[in-house]
Amino acid sequence: MREKDKSLFLAEMHDVDPLKTSERTSQYQQEEIKKQAKATVIKVRKRLRKQALSDPLASQTDACSTPQVTSHETILFNQKGIRLQDFAKLKKGVFNCQAQLDLHGYTRDEAYSALTHFINHAQQDELRYIRVVHGKGYNSDDAFPVIKNLVNQSLRELNSILAFCSAPEKDGGAGAVNVLLKKRV
Repeated sequence: MREKDKSLFLAEMHDVDPLKTSERTSQYQQEEIKKQAKATVIKVRKRLRKQALSDPLASQTDACSTPQVTSHETILFNQKGIRLQDFAKLKKGVFNCQAQLDLHGYTRDEAYSALTHFINHAQQDELRYIRVVHGKGYNSDDAFPVIKNLVNQSLRELNSILAFCSAPEKDGGAGAVNVLLKKRV
């Protein structure tokens, strides 16, 4: 630290009193607090999952089951058993996009209907790689983008989805998702 910076710092701190030893939180105590907070979050998530499973009438877009994402956050999901090569290909956008759905301008209900219809038809046509453009939600009245969060939640609940992730910037970035469908049996 330069002398000028050091003297400036000391001048600003001249009237600051150090905490008493009893008021300090040791590193061990801080770690314990973090562990307890993490355990609480895990318990709440488990309770919410259990509650969602026990209530068949729960909304399909319940904000508690999947955390809400913001306009610029990327989303990512994969089921167990997906090949790492396939997932990497999906994340990089290095695949032949066989179909695309653009949900710009849709209401929540229209978007859900169009999305499920699109996924069903894509699977019937034995497509594997598709893209859903949901937008970033700049015109949403809510604090979070409505359609983006609807897509994030809905795709996680559909059995035909192996994986999905936000597209690379050239394909829409955080405003679109690349989707890998299961092979039809």
